Amino acid sequence: MRWSARALVELGNLHRRFWAVACAIAGPRATYAVMGTLGRLLYRLLEPLRSQSEHSLRAAFGGHADARDVAHLAERAYMHRAWSLADLYLAERLLHPGTYHRHGGQISEHGMQLMQRARQAGCPVIFVTGYYGPYDLLPVFLGYNGIRPAVVYQPHPNAAFDAFRQRVRARSGCEMVPVAQAAVRFASLLAKGGSVAIVADHQAEAVGLDATFLGMPTRAYRSVALLAWRYEAAVVVAGIRRTGEPFRFELVMADLILPDDWKDRDDPIAYITQRYLLGLEHIVKADPSQYLWAHPRADEPSSPRQADRSPSPVQSEPRP
Repeated sequence: MRWSARALVELGNLHRRFWAVACAIAGPRATYAVMGTLGRLLYRLLEPLRSQSEHSLRAAFGGHADARDVAHLAERAYMHRAWSLADLYLAERLLHPGTYHRHGGQISEHGMQLMQRARQAGCPVIFVTGYYGPYDLLPVFLGYNGIRPAVVYQPHPNAAFDAFRQRVRARSGCEMVPVAQAAVRFASLLAKGGSVAIVADHQAEAVGLDATFLGMPTRAYRSVALLAWRYEAAVVVAGIRRTGEPFRFELVMADLILPDDWKDRDDPIAYITQRYLLGLEHIVKADPSQYLWAHPRADEPSSPRQADRSPSPVQSEPRP
C-alpha cells in the first residue's frame, strides 16, 4: 500500500476512534441528533443518491405514493444509515448480557413461538434478513436471547474497522463467517443441526431466480432455498428495527418456513425463495424509512465488470 493510501486509512481510523469516544460521552440522544443531521446534509448533497432512493421507493409503493412522502422517506432512510454507524459505537459500551433488554432486545412472544415450532420440528435453522434497520446488531440481540447462528459477512477492506465491527457483532457469542468460507462452514453446521444467518435481499447479478421484490423485478439468490432443501432446514425471516427512542429496538420474526411447507411443492426452491422475499417485504413495509433504498436493486443495469463476476454460493453483504 502506498504511503498516501496508508495515511488515508490511518486518518479514517483516527476519525472512527474520535466518534467512538464522542458517542460514548454524548450518549444515545445527542449521538442520534448529530449523526442524523450529518446524514441528512450528506444526502441532500448527493443528487444521484436521492434519485436512486426515490426511484426504489416509488416502485415499492406501486407509483401511488405522494412525491413529498417519497422524498421524506428517502431522506429519512439515509439518516437511518448514519444511525447504523452510531449504533455500532454505542453498542460497544451499552449492550451487555444485563442491559440488552433495556434497549428492546428481547424476542417477542410471537417470535419465541416461531422459534419453539422450529425446535419442535427438530431441524436446522436458516435465519434470513435484509439491509433493514440496524442489521449489524441482529446477531448481538439473537445471541443474548440464547440463539447463536453462524453469520456470514463480507470483510471490510479497512482491517481496523473490520475488527471493530466484527467484535461488536460477535459479542453475544455468534460466530462470524467470512463469505469466502461460508459455503463450506454453513454446510457443516446445517448437517449437524445447527443454525446460520444470511442477508438475502439484494440481486444475484449473473444467475438467480426470477422474482419480484419491493415492486421491482429481480434475480434472487438460490442459496437460502438450496441450503434449506438440501438439509431440510427451517427458514426464519427476521429483522430488527429502531423504535421511537434513540438506541431502542424491536426484533421482528415475520415468517417461519418449515420443510413440511415445501416438501410436496413442484418447485420447492422457487417456493422458499418467493416466500422469504414476501416476509422481508412485510418487515420493510412496516416502516419503509429504515430500508437501504440507496442500494441499487432490481432493474438497475449491471456494469460489465459486475456481469462477468461469478456469484458467491452464499450471499455476501455490501460494505458500509
